[in-house]
Amino acid sequence: MRMLAAVVTPFFPDFRIDFASLGRILRLQEEANNGIVLLGSTGESLSLSLEEKLQVLRFACDLHMHSPLYIGIPGVSLQDSLAWMDMCHGYPISGFLLTSPIYTKPGVYGQTLWFETLLKKTQLPAILYNIPSRAGTPLHIDTLKAVAHYEFCWGVKDSGGSIENGLCYQQCAPHLKLFCGDDGLWHDMASHGAYGLISVAANAWAKEVHEVVHSFFPKELWQELTSWLAQATNPISIKHMLAHLGYISSPTLRVPLSDKDFSQQGSLPTIVEKMLCRT
Repeated sequence: MRMLAAVVTPFFPDFRIDFASLGRILRLQEEANNGIVLLGSTGESLSLSLEEKLQVLRFACDLHMHSPLYIGIPGVSLQDSLAWMDMCHGYPISGFLLTSPIYTKPGVYGQTLWFETLLKKTQLPAILYNIPSRAGTPLHIDTLKAVAHYEFCWGVKDSGGSIENGLCYQQCAPHLKLFCGDDGLWHDMASHGAYGLISVAANAWAKEVHEVVHSFFPKELWQELTSWLAQATNPISIKHMLAHLGYISSPTLRVPLSDKDFSQQGSLPTIVEKMLCRT
């Protein structure tokens, strides 16, 4: 599966989870033959309680989709992450997205221990997640070298903001699947051998992003869309676009994110119209 959608968690204005809207987005991905990543940073997982995360997981599994389903493992508390992984093993999922530890900024040794512990625990394929803008430090090359041999270490998602890190990961662990984690960098990373894309834009444009990955979509329009989405912290922009399209009932986010930080309201109809005219 080369295309995975990093799915949002829709909320009503009173901050309750909007499961009807979530189901709509999940079905869009299934219809487009995309895989799904739930409860990652796009899904605002750190703003959800454990019970809410379980509700989202159960809801998705109860849809009995044919799409591969990957679940985010947060990078905060190792014991909490292990416990969450244990709970997830009881559901029909395909694998995990293992987030690099956030805020603590570990060195190579500490980061290696983090991933080793999780990779020894998992019974399913795992994608390691490089997200230095949120973690405060990158997925170290020496860490990847140390853990790449684990049975369930299956891939790397690189959201480092350039193609250099991805190329280094590919060179030091060529047997792992390299996923581009920045929509706007897909063409550059694909030209250097990236296997697939984990996309935010796919929430609103599931079939179109599937076409992007398989080289059937205009590059110029794709760059315009992804540049527009990148103007605010993810998932602020994509939630406003989803609400505009009627896929979710509200662009509501949970604190510390806020829909009031969305500043590109005036250009939203223009980019949506361009996308709709293309389809």
